[in-house]
Amino acid sequence: MESCYAYIGELDADFQQEIMNTYQYAVRNFSIRNTSDGRAIAKQVREIVDELLSTKKVPDGYEDMEDATVALGVLFGQALCIGYGWSWKAVGENSSNFWVSVVSPKEYYFNTPLHYLNKIMSGKNIGLDGENDNTILLLYNMLADIDAKPGDKKLIPMA
Repeated sequence: MESCYAYIGELDADFQQEIMNTYQYAVRNFSIRNTSDGRAIAKQVREIVDELLSTKKVPDGYEDMEDATVALGVLFGQALCIGYGWSWKAVGENSSNFWVSVVSPKEYYFNTPLHYLNKIMSGKNIGLDGENDNTILLLYNMLADIDAKPGDKKLIPMA
């Protein structure tokens, strides 16, 4: 099956370690309650994002909103890994030009959670009503069993 992107590869060990360090810090810092349930993590990330969008206050433990947004992206990516068996990979043009992504088990679909959360946090996830939409839990739920419905190509971006 043809792929939408020329390259899919493993992230190097240092990159993977940085993701796990960011995840563990975010779990503690945001008091993530149920780290064994991907949907519960996604739901809590949605709630945190709603609060941050409302208050515009940088959360304690983070230098700025961009730093917090990266942590929230990692939490969302891990929610997909925990809940649906996705995995962190590099997806893009080649081994030096790629997006940090989470990829579905059969590699039919992928999401760039850091970019996705940045889009929401920067007010650029515009819905049909013209407003910024926090679609974290909606996307999480839509991705359940998505590999059962493959498209014409592999590595189709989701959000």
